[in-house]
Amino acid sequence: MKTNMIKNKLGCKQALLLTLTGVILLSGCASNPQVKPEKADEIPKLTMMNMYYSAEPPKADNEVIKIIEDYTGSKLEMMWVPNSAYNDKVNATIAAGELPQIMMIGSNKSQGIINAVQSGMFWEVGPYLKDYPNLAKLNPMVMNNIAVDGKIYGIYRSRPVAREGIILRKDWLEAVGLPEPKTIDDVFNVIKAFGKKDPDQNGKEDTFGMYEGRGMNGFQTILGWYGGANLYAVENGRIIPDFMTKPYLEALKFYKRLYDEKLINQDFAVVPGTKRQEAVNQGKTGLIISTLDDVNAGFNDLAKANPKAVLDVVSRIQGPQGERLMLFNGGYFGAYMFPKTSVKTEQELKQILGVIDKLMDKKIQNLFEWGIEGKHYKIENGKPVRTDGKAYESDINAVNQIRLDDGGLADAGEDAPIVKKYKQMFKDNAAIAIANPAEPYQSATLAEKGSEITKIIQDARVKFIMGNIDENGWNQAVEQWRKSGGDQVIEEYSAQYNKQKK
Repeated sequence: MKTNMIKNKLGCKQALLLTLTGVILLSGCASNPQVKPEKADEIPKLTMMNMYYSAEPPKADNEVIKIIEDYTGSKLEMMWVPNSAYNDKVNATIAAGELPQIMMIGSNKSQGIINAVQSGMFWEVGPYLKDYPNLAKLNPMVMNNIAVDGKIYGIYRSRPVAREGIILRKDWLEAVGLPEPKTIDDVFNVIKAFGKKDPDQNGKEDTFGMYEGRGMNGFQTILGWYGGANLYAVENGRIIPDFMTKPYLEALKFYKRLYDEKLINQDFAVVPGTKRQEAVNQGKTGLIISTLDDVNAGFNDLAKANPKAVLDVVSRIQGPQGERLMLFNGGYFGAYMFPKTSVKTEQELKQILGVIDKLMDKKIQNLFEWGIEGKHYKIENGKPVRTDGKAYESDINAVNQIRLDDGGLADAGEDAPIVKKYKQMFKDNAAIAIANPAEPYQSATLAEKGSEITKIIQDARVKFIMGNIDENGWNQAVEQWRKSGGDQVIEEYSAQYNKQKK
């Protein structure tokens, strides 16, 4: 269920300065006790499989890869796979038995990967992490989230733990005479004003207060405001899904009110989530709920069409239980895992972990954030300033999925004010992030029937919002979910939760 009800969004935050001088870069190699190449033929050659999001795979002579190789004292043989085909490629690679030494596993909690872990295919790395300066500092909560049977089999790719919030048109807010929303009622009032009070001042009622897609990207965020659970909740010693709780129904009623008053696009159930940004760019709406760093990309067309448009971000909203946000994707997206068939000895594993540890060093964090000095950024007043965004996209973002960190060591650059704002929000919001208590566990029933029984709830959710079923109809759908395998899911999760608790 959790894989179907959350949309993964990738984003990489913050980072640090890196000067492109061979002396500085190479000086880092000897600092790691596990990696001490002295001759060219002693440099470890490591195979890595990873994904890319660009139209074409990264070039073999990508300068960033060369810098990483020099800094980590390794030679990387990259196997790039398009994101759209990545999980299928992982499964096919495992089935064929021809595995790279470092596999980025995006769906590390899929049943296939769980089965592979339990069969002994991957190294357990937990006992080794204390020996590496960066790996020893990994977030225990996130480590618990990636665990299988209480053990750690990978190095997670960190993501800010509370990334979601409101992206809105600040100029529209000023046009309708409203302040930044602080409460759920404030949010509704802003949405209503954006839909009914001519925020673009063209004399027509032709805007939506909020735009939504078929994945209902904003629902989990609004559910959090109402005090809801992050996919699952613990109730009387049992783990139950969020839709069996009262706040879930309150969030549904919020959406229904938006739909009934035509404050949200009436085709929300069928349009793809990507249409939300398009709607902002086209002036159809002034508010979406999304990952806050989306504001840093995807809105170039808005600036072209309306140079006076101003975007802003809001994250903390006061609800009945205070300010709460969902812990996004467990604080990670995917993990590096190490097959025993290609990493044959403990010494090889330690050497690879040494390279992985250095990928989290300050200089490499800075490389991913700013790129190469003189090419992608310059120094002004002692801080990095982006100079060539297009080159950064093609050179750095092309290989960004190698990155493990969330930029926690980052030196602040001369970011745009809105970028500074959401970066600070990411840091501050970790304190109010609500975790998913079922994240560390597995359900065989959910693996088998997940898509089938999840559809029951997804369909009922849309029907309720559109007025095709009432509260009784909603409760009947929940009962259908339970009878179709949901009760077994609850029992399987609860048994593991109580076992670990003891």
